[in-house]
Amino acid sequence: MGFMDIKEILANRQSNISSPQNRGIFVLLRWILAFLGFILIAGLLFPTAVGAILNFIWVTLLAIVVTFFTLGILVIVGLRQEASHILDILFEGSLTFLDLADFIRIVYRRFIEVLKEFLVFAAPVFAYVLTFVLYVLLLILYKWVGRSFDVAIFTIILTFLLVYLFGFFNRPKPDPAEEDLTWRDVFKKRFRGGFIDGFEIVLFVFFLTMDSTRVFFLPESLNVELKAKLGGYDLMVRSFIYTDHMKITVNLIIITIITEIFRNTMKVIAGARKHYISDRSFDETKVAAYSRSLRIKNAIRKSFNDAKDDLVKFITFTTVLFGAFMFFPRLKLLTLGVASVTNLFLDIILPERLTSQKSSDLLSRVIVKVFKL
Repeated sequence: MGFMDIKEILANRQSNISSPQNRGIFVLLRWILAFLGFILIAGLLFPTAVGAILNFIWVTLLAIVVTFFTLGILVIVGLRQEASHILDILFEGSLTFLDLADFIRIVYRRFIEVLKEFLVFAAPVFAYVLTFVLYVLLLILYKWVGRSFDVAIFTIILTFLLVYLFGFFNRPKPDPAEEDLTWRDVFKKRFRGGFIDGFEIVLFVFFLTMDSTRVFFLPESLNVELKAKLGGYDLMVRSFIYTDHMKITVNLIIITIITEIFRNTMKVIAGARKHYISDRSFDETKVAAYSRSLRIKNAIRKSFNDAKDDLVKFITFTTVLFGAFMFFPRLKLLTLGVASVTNLFLDIILPERLTSQKSSDLLSRVIVKVFKL
């Protein structure tokens, strides 16, 4: 046998292996080997259950063998017609089994469809459960640290991280076309929306209950008074109480409010720039008829009108929040200041936040509903 003969044999063998028929056989063999391996492993882990299954298979095979010999005996004794009739019955029974298998396949597919619909429908619930677990873990961690240490610096770091994570999760994203969405995409979209709303609630409730000593689901060892001081400034004193450090409290409020005003001003400027560029590219002849200052004024006016609703929501929410937090320890005012600075930092590193659509977060929707804005 020459070298060319060996090469031809190998080529024919390769073509036979790659043929669709042989590939199907190999797939079947792999499934059989996988099933045998599964039975072997299950036999080691669950010998009783596997033994019952093997006994059922053995009884079934025994019945097939008995039927086979019975048909042979019928033919031998001259009852060929009866044997043929039994074969017809068995054949029709096998076809009925195929119908049953097809029915099971249809039921399975329907079950998968219903399961997908349920997962999509319940995605926000899963997100809320996850955020509640995060809230409990955060509160346990905070209380555990506060039991032994001063929490002033820890509060600043934790507030920055939480607000940064919320801003990162809530960053603007382009919405794909509805027809291009798979059920996984819809699930992720609904889960993300629920997670953002839930995380926002977690932040709000966490900052409200962070210093509480009456959290019912925490053990008594964690429901303790916290210590928080920055220099001589006691952060656990209520904000409205007049002390020697009242000026620091007022300065903290001023810094927070001015930071938020600056953030909203940045949004108006970014929107004005967007309008200015779009107006120039839309109609060059119209632009030429106006001076540069008039075009800038028109762009700012449009941007302000776009942001007016958000500005009203911001003023209302901030007023209510500060009014409520004045009755709580100064620690909460500190968290508001850190949150404002963190949001400003996010606006700088994520410029798309400045030109995103009107806010539709949970608190904004609540404010609109309560105050009928």
